[in-house]
Amino acid sequence: MEKNVGIIYGTETGNTEHIAGLIKQEWGPEQVEVHNVAGMELAIFEKFDILILGVPSWYDGQVQDDWDEMLEDLSSVDLKDRAVALYGLGDQQDWGLYFIDAVGALADKVLEGGAKLIGEWPVEGYDFIESQAINKNGNFYGLAIDEDWQSELSEGRVKKWVMQLKKELQDLQILEVA
Repeated sequence: MEKNVGIIYGTETGNTEHIAGLIKQEWGPEQVEVHNVAGMELAIFEKFDILILGVPSWYDGQVQDDWDEMLEDLSSVDLKDRAVALYGLGDQQDWGLYFIDAVGALADKVLEGGAKLIGEWPVEGYDFIESQAINKNGNFYGLAIDEDWQSELSEGRVKKWVMQLKKELQDLQILEVA
């Protein structure tokens, strides 16, 4: 059975949008819809069986402005038992005390809504001081991207992460992989 996949991202610089495009391409462009959270209707969240949410962290770990506006309303979206994957962008060198903290804030919100969070990502290969995006297993809640200092790794990380997501969804019997 074909599942509806939606990537919803917020961006200030275009980097989170760029990563959304890489994820879409890797997943299979005909199977994925991409939306910028800026000015987006809340009902769009309801369209998708599988959600991939992208958020950059700003300054000392704040959620990007458009996501900040949407975060409050997200509690009215039915996320119960829906598969949700997160990816976040941050600067581990200059903002290492808050590396991808916004992913942690988004994770708290979707978990509070009863979502099934998939796609945790190892912290190895990053050089940061602290992050609120680390789960109880010691991994990031989702894919961590640093376009400032590790942009050459982004494409490979996306490829690996998308394969991981598809495997997790297959294991959860949410997605059939041919």
